[in-house]
Amino acid sequence: MSRRQDIEIEFDPETGNYFIIWEPLVISLGRTKEGALEDLREAAHLGVDTFIDLKLKDIARGVS
Repeated sequence: MSRRQDIEIEFDPETGNYFIIWEPLVISLGRTKEGALEDLREAAHLGVDTFIDLKLKDIARGVS
């Protein structure tokens, strides 16, 4: 595993999936390296959307 906080792509021969490790969390997987990276992109977008939605709800309630 890298110590430079790089995004690493690993392969699990048991499941046949690639997975992403990012300091040191496994946060995505896919049948190909490209698929694993797309899964990471989708997870990141979902996380950003969730935090924005929560902040908008706080603002609407008068809590900022």
